[in-house]
Amino acid sequence: MRAGIPLSEEDRIPWLETLRDALRESLVNRKSLILGCSALQKRYREILRCADPNYEPESYTCVVKFVLLDAEADVLAARLEKRAAEGKHFMPSSLLRSQLELLQIDDSEGILKVDATLSSHVIVETIQALVIKTESPSTAKQ
Repeated sequence: MRAGIPLSEEDRIPWLETLRDALRESLVNRKSLILGCSALQKRYREILRCADPNYEPESYTCVVKFVLLDAEADVLAARLEKRAAEGKHFMPSSLLRSQLELLQIDDSEGILKVDATLSSHVIVETIQALVIKTESPSTAKQ
């Protein structure tokens, strides 16, 4: 991506499987883990959901939660360009369009959406409140 070339499936799948394994280890050890990644498509999120040993494919009921930091493309582009200019982001803004084209959001998945234009403090508080609200009694004990 640093070279302006989108990731292929051959690049993505092993990376997602590594993240899944880290999630699984955290769940087994009853520890919380927050990952920041672009699991843009449903099939990518399915790989990550499989970290939950009790997860049944495509049931979308599991302890792994997804949060979409939602913002318009022009807001994302401006942030990306600013970070790239500061040397704080590896991906060129030219790839943003392809990333957004890959994005699949299905309401049945229960993806939590948070306005990414809010302050970082408010975003964190909102995510915490949403995660607590969506926890089932069995996951709240973990």
